[in-house]
Amino acid sequence: MSKILSVNNLCKTYIINKRQINVLKNIDFDMEEGEFVSIMGPSGSGKSTLLYAVSGMDHMTSGKAVFAGKDISNLSDNKMADLRLDEMGFVFQQMHLLKNLSVFDNVIVSAYYSSNGKKKYQRKMINEYAKELMRKLEVIDIADNDITEVSGGQLQRVCICRAMINKPKMIFADEPTGALNSKASKEVMEELNRINAEGTSILLVTHDVKVAASTDKVLYLVDGNIQGELSLEKYTDKSTSQERERKLNAWLMEMGW
Repeated sequence: MSKILSVNNLCKTYIINKRQINVLKNIDFDMEEGEFVSIMGPSGSGKSTLLYAVSGMDHMTSGKAVFAGKDISNLSDNKMADLRLDEMGFVFQQMHLLKNLSVFDNVIVSAYYSSNGKKKYQRKMINEYAKELMRKLEVIDIADNDITEVSGGQLQRVCICRAMINKPKMIFADEPTGALNSKASKEVMEELNRINAEGTSILLVTHDVKVAASTDKVLYLVDGNIQGELSLEKYTDKSTSQERERKLNAWLMEMGW
């Protein structure tokens, strides 16, 4: 198995009121293709900052991040934008859907602007793939709805469809279940696990033990440093959920959670 993401000595610093704030300090970790990794840690530990830095959504101050063989720390803004559009997918707690578009149009819009969506026949294929995704995630029945007419859980599954529309190599998710109730959260994680089982790598930020317990590996971040790493192996059987949660809870207590 080859690496999809390799991060070396990554640092992120902000200057606020002439003070230097070191948010991330000498971060090192690797992800293999098809791996599902979660990042946990106290509020303010730098979890989201790390996710944005390694996905090219924010510039790192120093260090190196190699995604799918490309050193993103050296890419121009335009090339990074193309890489995010064509090879990465994003799911956030705040869903950032366009209110003037239907649910279906929100799913397909980024694909129309990708390198594979310029021609009419390509857009026809995109539309068919969008319908296939929406059937799998059980949101095809709301395809023509406005985004104000559906539930939060449905909208987050729509966001997963949007993230998958360009067939990304990796999904970056920042608290994707943070605004959902427990039932919707469970449904969203089931979909992310299914997508991961089909081969898509996922890096996810969460504060939820149930969510992290269904990932392969947990990184624990404190004050901008990775303080520990726990391997849980691949989540394949719902009957193991409680045991995985117990193992993770015990480890988090050792880490000072």
